[in-house]
This record gives sequence, structure tokens and C-alpha cells, in this order.
Amino acid sequence: MSSEAEASAPRILMVDDNTAIQQFMTEVFTSWGPFETRPCEVTTAGSVAEAGEKLAAGEFDLVILDMVLGDGNGLQVLETVRALPAPPPVIMVSADDPPDLQRRAMELGAHSFLRKGDGVESLVRTTLTALDAAPARAPGPDALAAEDRRTQESGPGRILIVDDDPLVSDALGSMIKLIDEVDVRLASGGRDGIAIAGEWSPHVILLDIAMPDLDGRQTLQMLVEQGIKARIIMVSAFRDSDIAQECIDLGAVDYIPKPVDFPFLKRAVAGHLALARREAVQDG
Repeated sequence: MSSEAEASAPRILMVDDNTAIQQFMTEVFTSWGPFETRPCEVTTAGSVAEAGEKLAAGEFDLVILDMVLGDGNGLQVLETVRALPAPPPVIMVSADDPPDLQRRAMELGAHSFLRKGDGVESLVRTTLTALDAAPARAPGPDALAAEDRRTQESGPGRILIVDDDPLVSDALGSMIKLIDEVDVRLASGGRDGIAIAGEWSPHVILLDIAMPDLDGRQTLQMLVEQGIKARIIMVSAFRDSDIAQECIDLGAVDYIPKPVDFPFLKRAVAGHLALARREAVQDG
């Protein structure tokens, strides 16, 4: 990895007393799906005490925190994070979600509270959102030098929505237009989406899976084969981890289930749009 990539890599502290989970999530955040092009630097801790040591020794952009630890609980670590001069966002993860526990975590400043049964896709989406919300770290000299060499891509962000249901595409378009400086276009199916993407070069594509002419996976594959450089987000009523993984393997950067959480979708699209702009500048 280049010094520029290292300087800009988001830093995550993963606190979990299960070493298998630590290893798996480290692999996810360094090479899986959207992190293939935006790998994170992951530090692990297996206890309240070790988490406190790691937090005292370095700065992090995000803390992912298990609720139950061998020497205590995640709320103790959350209190330590809260006392930091510039506390990073914290995602709490629990096998349980009693309302009083969730309420206490949010009172202590947690960014999000997830159940372990929600699956890795939910954690990945929440992680991307939390990283976009993280306070900026002071850049190092390499990052400053690289920034001086960059130019800001001009013009509005281009978002293409591909869905055969006009009510859904209109609703998605209305929500996405709430993002500042975006241009939104709608496609009525896979073939229409491919044609528009080829001539318009969108930054981000929201792509439905269940469509009559070309389904979303076929459309995704054709977009990738044609060299379309957009960040493609699958939107589907199928809550199936196998389908989600297949789409990620084919080149999608995210997988959002229906019914869509519109505030979350807005944040996710804004984050992917920022990444697409950065990649466009780097490619140029």
C-alpha cells in the first residue's frame, strides 16, 4: 500500500473477546466489498482493559464494540471513549437488544446499536455511514502533499436509479434529491439503465434486483463488463446474505434491503458519492 493510502486509511478499533470474530471482521474491513477500494487499518482488543490501552495509545476514526467482554462490558469502554478529547463514533454490537441497554448506550454517545443477528451486511453499511460522520483527523505531511496535487471535480453528483416500479424510483429520486448538488436520472429497467449509464457516466447507481427485462445481477454484470466506473448499490426486497455476497463479488459496493430506510439511504449515497468523486480525481 502506498504512503498516501496509508495516510488516508480509516482507523478502526474492533473490541471483541472472540478472536475468530476479530479475524473475520479484520478481513472484511480490509478487503471485502466496499473496503476493497477503501481498506481500513484495523486494531483489535479483547477486553475492557486492552481497549482502554489501545484508546490511550492512538487515535481512531471508529470503534466497533461488543457489549459483553470477559472482564466487563462495552458500556465501560464507551465511557472511556466519551472522555477522549475528540471521541470517534462507536457502533455497539450485542447478541441482545433490551431497550434499557440500547437506551443507556445511546445516552453515552453511541452512534449506532446493532444486533449480532442483523448480519455482516448491516454492520458494513453502518460502518460506512459512521466513518463518513467521523470527525476529520489532522492529515499527515504525505496526505497534505497529496491534497495539494488534487483538483476538485466540478459539477453536480450524478445519481442513476434503475427500478422498473415507477412509484419506487420516484420515491428514491425524491429522497436522493435532498442531497446537495446532485443530478438524478431514472431508468425503467436494466437495458435502459445500461444505456443511460453508458452515455451519462453516473457517479452512483441504485440498482433494483427483481426486474423483468434484465434482473439486477445481469445488469450489474453487464455494467461492470462495459467498464462503467460508477459505485453500484443494490436495492432489493431479498434479505438474503448469499445474494448480497454474489452482488458484491460481481462488483457492487453495497446492498440495501427494501423497505428502504430513507434517511440511511441518503447518508449511504452521500458517502458513496464522495468516494466516487475521489476515485474520479485519482483516475484522472
